[in-house]
Formats: sequence, structure tokens, C-alpha cells
Amino acid sequence: MKFQYQLILILMFFVGLVNSPIKGQDVYLAGTATASIEPKFHPFSLALAGYGYPRGGRFSLEWIRTDVNFKSLISSSKQLQKWRKLAPNGIAFTKVKRTIYAVDQNGNINSAVVGGKSPLWKLHSKLEGVISLTNYKGRLLVLTANDEIFRYNLDNNNATWIKIAKFNGLTYDVHLKAITVVKDKLYGVDANNVVFEGQQRMDGTLAVSAVAISAGQETVVIVGADVCGFNQDFIAKVKQEIYKKHQILPSAILINASHTHFAPSTQDWTTWGTHQLPDSAYLNNVLKPALISVINSAMKNRKPSMLSFGRGKTAIGKNRSLEGAAATYDNDVDVLNIERNKDKQKTALFLTGCHPVFKNDGTEGFTLSANYPAVTRNLLKQEAVLDEAMFIQGCGGDINPVSSDYKQTGADLAADVKGVLKEPMQQLKGKISFYLDSINFAVNKWSDERILAFRKTNDNGKGNVEDEKNVRWADLMLKRSKTNTMPASMPVYIQTINIGNWKLIGLSREVVTDYSIGIKQLWPGKLVSVAGYSNDVSSYLPTSKHIKSGTYEGYGSFFWYGQPSVFPQDVYEKIISTIKSQNH
Repeated sequence: MKFQYQLILILMFFVGLVNSPIKGQDVYLAGTATASIEPKFHPFSLALAGYGYPRGGRFSLEWIRTDVNFKSLISSSKQLQKWRKLAPNGIAFTKVKRTIYAVDQNGNINSAVVGGKSPLWKLHSKLEGVISLTNYKGRLLVLTANDEIFRYNLDNNNATWIKIAKFNGLTYDVHLKAITVVKDKLYGVDANNVVFEGQQRMDGTLAVSAVAISAGQETVVIVGADVCGFNQDFIAKVKQEIYKKHQILPSAILINASHTHFAPSTQDWTTWGTHQLPDSAYLNNVLKPALISVINSAMKNRKPSMLSFGRGKTAIGKNRSLEGAAATYDNDVDVLNIERNKDKQKTALFLTGCHPVFKNDGTEGFTLSANYPAVTRNLLKQEAVLDEAMFIQGCGGDINPVSSDYKQTGADLAADVKGVLKEPMQQLKGKISFYLDSINFAVNKWSDERILAFRKTNDNGKGNVEDEKNVRWADLMLKRSKTNTMPASMPVYIQTINIGNWKLIGLSREVVTDYSIGIKQLWPGKLVSVAGYSNDVSSYLPTSKHIKSGTYEGYGSFFWYGQPSVFPQDVYEKIISTIKSQNH
């Protein structure tokens, strides 16, 4: 029996199910996976996240001229005549199952169930300037005379009309008279009956990647996603799905946002224009399944691997917020190298802190893109003999790129990572452990009188983006005050993952660079990396320097994020002290 047991262990090792009993502290089971999060044909257009400007929004829809005959796209004249008889005042119609929707010249959108002798019309909704009406997958889509396209979710009882596209002179550069959906494609027709096909403008780089690492009975998962941010409740649902399938605790799964400002909106921007709210079709049908899929695949792909860590420097960023000695910048580039024992397949996870924000100009401003992290990933795979490359955003809350050319930033970072990979790296040895803690900071609520005065000052009708955001913030706070739903605290989540002698700490929110510097100083001479934008991106995480100076990170951004107050001035000291005392 003893011989049989040993033989089974040896066989399990060779097929990659257990660690080597000889090198249990040196060899880990590691698996990686990557999946695209590019939108497919639907949703037809998405709001790009990250910028409050331009006021009307940035959208991914691009119109491409075709040779399609417009007559093949329109409803038969008999059908239109029938609908016009049912709704004499209608100027545009569409039918969803047994319900007809008709819009009149005053923007009244009426609906009626057909099938009886005399349909009973009732007001469904109202939207000024509608000139064309169509539908797809339970959504109404309209075109307005102002060259804007709106959607309405019919399965949502609390739905409103949400703008999803508008004329910008670059990607949406045609004036249309009608839109329609045929065979899963959105088409537009101009005054000359030229047909245009609607497509997502994207560079093909948006992705999510995961690495699963096991030692003994413990497994941790690190995920990088090319999104601007996410809400904690969304991430909790993803982690719950993984727990059901693999019994991996939420505290063992770190999900990080790259914070690209050129991805579809994926979190609740409560004080932005309604067009900035995430599209549920993208969130639940593209992003969430992709996150779950890459984690499942990474778990399945685990093989005995050697892990090593290296650190270099970069000059891609600079402090955008402060000046002089206060303008700190953690320019470390941390690299985790994963090499399979059998086939020598290599994956590099690289981490540094810098905003992927440039440039919001020209067609780039309307193109879905992972920005500089994707450039770095691709160059590493092409030039560094890597099979996969994975980016984790560090503490880049107050760090912007030096170059306005994201391709240059990506190339510079790729050179820095390759430099680390060429040097001797420190092998990881030891057990795996993980922790997830939180600190709740009390909300310093404004009085209703102060909120009302703030609202009055900003409600000036000038159409200023900042002022409108402040009015929406005031309305949100007054509503919460009236309904007694004002949050009592603002949590900051602190996740610690130890893989042998490497410690990865993930902080929630948009974390400024000082946190990375301060946390590393708690373990001098040790391998410590710090990621911001992890598990929840609900505001900035500033220090007293930002709060006292009234910088965007320390004050103004909290209105954009719909937060009930800013953090106390000692927020940094409390977080550092907590991490030090826990000493995970």
C-alpha cells in the first residue's frame, strides 16, 4: 500500500496536479489565461469612461459607408401604411412582438398592443426631436434631429432614455435621416439614401488576464482588467461565482483595473451625465463572463512552474498634482516571471503606477483601447520571448505619463520590463497566504443647508460640466439625506497576498503614489509590491498633502465620484499604521 501511494503521488506530480514533494517550497502550480473584452456587434455603441469632457460624452460608434441599397432596409410600404392608419400622427414606427411604438412630431412615444380591432394607445415616454425609431433585443433605439442616438431598455421598469452616440465630426461624421437594425447590424441612411453601417471603433486591445498560483492547499488568483474601474458589488459577484466553482475565498482573489480612460464605462458614475452609466449588456454579457472565464482557464492551465521576482526603474510618469519635494513618484517597475518547468513557457506580470489617459484628442478620444499597457504587453510578447504578458496598475492616482503619445509610453515601459527580465531575478520560495481587511472612515456629512447653498451657487444654467456635476452631487446628497440612506462610512479595502517571499498588497480606490512608497518602507529589503485600483474603484485615496492643498485627488474628485465627503487628513497615517500592525 505504501508503494502504491508513492506511485500515485509521482503520477499526480507529472500530470501537474500536485507540487513536487521534493521541491514543495520552490515549485508552484501556476496557470495563466487571457480573454478579449471587446464589445461584439451589440451593444452598438458604448460610452467611453474616465473623462467628464466633452460635455455630450465620448462614444465608440463609427459609421462606415457601404454599397447597400437603402430600399432593402426599410419596411414595406404596405406595412408603413398599416401603421400610419393605426397612428395617424406617427412619423416613425417600430414593432416589438405584438406592441407597436410610434413617435409624433412633439416627441411623444406612444405604444399599443395590436391584434384587436382598435388599439388602445398610451404614452410610453417622451424625447424631443426624434426622427427615426427602431428596436433590437428588447431595446428601443431612436435618432434625433440633433444627430444623437438614444436607447431605452424595455425590460427595465425604471428605464430612461440614455444617449449612446452623437455627431462628433470624426467617427460619427454623417448626418442621418433614419436608423434601422437588420440581421444584427445597425444601419444609418442619409438624405441622399447612402447607407452607413455602424461599427465599434476599437483597436482590438481590450482584455482581461488572470494568473492562478497554488502551493500546498492554498491558491491565489490575480486578475488584470482593461477597464477604468468597477464597483465593489460587481466584483463581489464575480468572486462569488469563482468560490462556487473552485472554493477559492474572495480574499484570495485580487481583481485590478488598469484604469484606461478608453474602455467602456463599467461603474456607476452617479454624478455624471446619464450617458456615462454602464451598459448592462456590456457589463453582464461581455465583462463579467470574461472575468469568470479567464479565472476558470487559469485554474485549468496550472502546471509546475518556477516563479521569480525582479525590480527596475522607469521614467514614464510624473506627479501631476503636487510640486517640489511634495511631488513624489514611485518609479519602480516590479516584474513577476513565471516559467513552466516542462515546456519553459514564460509569462511576465509587470506592475507600475501611471494613469493610462493620453490622449483624449482626435479619433483616439473615441477609440476603445487599453492604451499604453497594451502596447507594452504586445512588445514584450514580440521581443522578449514571452508567451503572455500581464499588467497590474500600481499606485498611479496622481501620476500621469510624461509623453502624450501612449505608444511611446508603452514602448518605454516595455524596454524597462525587458531590462528587468535580462537581469538575475530572485526566486520565490515558500508558502502562500492571503488576507482581506478594511478600514471604515467616518463620513463627515455636509449639512442640508450647506448642500443647498452649494447647489444654488452651481445651478447657473451655463451648461458648464463642472457646475452640472456639482448640482447632481447636491441632488444625490439631498436625496440620501431625505431617505436616510447616507453612508455612515467610506471603506478602504486592503488585500495582502503572500507568494513565498513576495508580498503583493492591493488597495481599493485610486491610490496615490505615496502609499506605494510608504508601504514598501514597512518591510525594508523585502520583496513588496503595491497595487491600487483593486477590487473597488469608488474614489481617490489621497494623503494629507492632497487634502490640505485642495488638489483634484484630495477634494474635487470626490464630487465626480458621488462620495458623501472627503477622507480625513490622517487617512494615510491610519492606513499605513493598520498595515504595519497587522503585519500580514
